[in-house]
Amino acid sequence: MSPSDDSPTPDSAERFTSTEWYYARYRPRYGTDAIEYLVDRFGVDETSRVLDLGCGAGQIAIPLAEHAGEVVGMDPNEAMLREAREQAVAAGCENVEWVQGSDADLPADIGTVRLTTMGRSFHWMDQPRTLDHLFELTEPGGGVALVTDGEWLTHGVDDDWQAGVHALAGEYLDDLPERTGPIEEYDDPWDDLLAEHGFTDVETETVAYERKWDEDGVVGYVFSLSFCSPARFGDRKDAFEADLREYLQGLDGETFVQHGEVEVISGRR
Repeated sequence: MSPSDDSPTPDSAERFTSTEWYYARYRPRYGTDAIEYLVDRFGVDETSRVLDLGCGAGQIAIPLAEHAGEVVGMDPNEAMLREAREQAVAAGCENVEWVQGSDADLPADIGTVRLTTMGRSFHWMDQPRTLDHLFELTEPGGGVALVTDGEWLTHGVDDDWQAGVHALAGEYLDDLPERTGPIEEYDDPWDDLLAEHGFTDVETETVAYERKWDEDGVVGYVFSLSFCSPARFGDRKDAFEADLREYLQGLDGETFVQHGEVEVISGRR
């Protein structure tokens, strides 16, 4: 599977510029079930080094650090890494090294790792090249895991509140990606891609979830997306936020429910 997160921009370090504060606070983590699945599958323990490539604000790196000896969180956006460091301090997490860099910088003297995780970040990478480098970095028996969940603004289920948020954003942004609903099939399935680049015992694990969003969460999530970044709204950002809050307050109830799945595609070296 190869999810579409946000519309591309030219430079990976700039793609999420102005989203960082929102990304750290309003992008959800992937849940304990997905993390525990990875820990069990790859035997992650206090002797293990883990790489979270394209780590964002630490949504995978920080919970994995509770199980690993050392985690390297790598991202090209220094402002995002500053947010990640703050999140790690708040969580009492002291065993993560935050490194500025991207897949283009691999192997980057990372050293051998037990496990590499990538969230939606894999969508942006030179995928074949990245997997070839990671195969060489992975210790025998370790592996690579691609962890994704639902991007509800453009790929959510047909919930009226989500479609309404998308429609409102489209009144402000000319280049807003189309709302397609869930995507079931892709031209380059990630499980096949892992196998093509040497990884074995490839499997897909899915964990269903129900998330409840409040008004602040919906607003913050929208601004965490690169195609809806505050910078893209420019001087219309405050007007959009006011209209969005008015729209949400006009709906029946204060909690907005999202149904989806966390998908973990992983392979072993």
